[in-house]
Amino acid sequence: MTSKARILVVDDEPQIAEMISASLSTHGYSVSVAYDGELGVKQIGSEKFDLVIMDIQMPGMDGITALGEIKKIDPEIEVIIATGHGTMGTAIQSMRKGAFDYLHKPFEIKELLAVVGKALEKRKFNDITKAIFSAIKPEELLRVTIDSVTRILKAEESLLLLPDKDGKPGVSVSEGLDDEAQLNSRLALCERMMGRLAGETRSVLLVEDPSKDRAFADLPGIEEIKFALFLPLMEQNKPAGLINLNRTREGEHFTEDDLQRAKIFGSLVNLALRNSNLYSQLQETQLQLIQAEKMSALGQLAGGLAHEINNPLSGILGLTQLVLENTKPDSQNYTDLKDIEKAVFRCKKIIVSLLSFSRQEKTRVEPVSVNEVIEETLTLCARQMELKNVRINRQFAHGLPIVSGDFQQLMQVFLNLFTNARDAMPDGGELTVETSFLKDPAGRELVMTAISDTGTGIKPEILDSLFDPFFTTKPVGKGTGLGLSVCLGIINRHNGSIKAHSRGASGSTFTVSLPV
Repeated sequence: MTSKARILVVDDEPQIAEMISASLSTHGYSVSVAYDGELGVKQIGSEKFDLVIMDIQMPGMDGITALGEIKKIDPEIEVIIATGHGTMGTAIQSMRKGAFDYLHKPFEIKELLAVVGKALEKRKFNDITKAIFSAIKPEELLRVTIDSVTRILKAEESLLLLPDKDGKPGVSVSEGLDDEAQLNSRLALCERMMGRLAGETRSVLLVEDPSKDRAFADLPGIEEIKFALFLPLMEQNKPAGLINLNRTREGEHFTEDDLQRAKIFGSLVNLALRNSNLYSQLQETQLQLIQAEKMSALGQLAGGLAHEINNPLSGILGLTQLVLENTKPDSQNYTDLKDIEKAVFRCKKIIVSLLSFSRQEKTRVEPVSVNEVIEETLTLCARQMELKNVRINRQFAHGLPIVSGDFQQLMQVFLNLFTNARDAMPDGGELTVETSFLKDPAGRELVMTAISDTGTGIKPEILDSLFDPFFTTKPVGKGTGLGLSVCLGIINRHNGSIKAHSRGASGSTFTVSLPV
């Protein structure tokens, strides 16, 4: 039996209206009848219908006028015009008003049922499309997608396969697969089908009786599936996921109509998933911009606090040195005062570096010592390195030539690289900072800085994405994904280069080259 759709029949001839009503009711539809156009419009305004079958020639409000009024009330409702008095002109007029199709009386019941089926299928697709594109959040979208495709293609079981953040395929959502063994069996089926998709251009793939296919015959429980349908989900013309729909009853073939529906549905899902990804990226970008603004405000606050702290520190230093002048060098008090003096000098050095880093100025190119920039930056983060059990190994080349650059911007580059290296060594390790002078193949003189850590290394598959804006391997809230892209921009403005190298489990190295 057809799932109950609500249909309104509008015809001023009771015998014809009742005949249409009886025929549709026999086939499982819920039918109401109105005997003129005005009553039909009134019923549409008070009740919810999926489809209207309406005569054109009626007393009072004719069918064309009623069609226009009905579409004003419910633009999504489908309307079939049925009349024995119309012409090609009235047919065209009704279609322009939004009618789904036109039937000329007398018509056969099977003809009516065929047009009704197509109209309701269009309505169903419209409803599904609306549901899919209104579900922006990924978890909602996936559930709506699998529910809709299972219903429209009458599958006993279905699943949607997408890669996780490491690129490994996994079942994101499923229907009719409550048993873990079954789920694992279907996952294995989809993984093998993904292997077939390389170079595949078809939008729908059908496998009849997978247990007789050598590629799948060894999978446990595969004999339960009689017909398997696969919809590849594409991203940049490459398979990025898969929808699998299975029928488990003998003789319940997927028809040509099913395959056409599947193609349309696959296109909708691909577009909806792309929209959802764009929405997620937009949300992430907004959060990252908020975080960047907070960091900017924090930098300004830090600069103000540094000025405020600098004044009392100067007083402490002055008083300490004054007392030192009247203290015997071999006394304990002298030793204690020297420790205070040393601590104050360290604080003042940190404040100078903090002020240098937080100062907001236009880009100012001037002669810069790379070793000095690195030393100032290390002053800012040395304590954090110490707390994380990270040893700093300085290997500075002496007598390096001066480069032209912006001191504060270069500090920002090195601070980002040092911080990333620290985060890559959660259990401690060694940070090696090495500077050197070299010439590139074109003979250009460069000052190169190599920053190496003994952390977890960088996966080869993400090396090319490291400098992309908003790309991050850190958990949500722990990184903006902007650091390395900002570094790349700064170094490019200095006509230099920045590169990443992975040493596998031994760690990674970032090299920054600046022209002399």
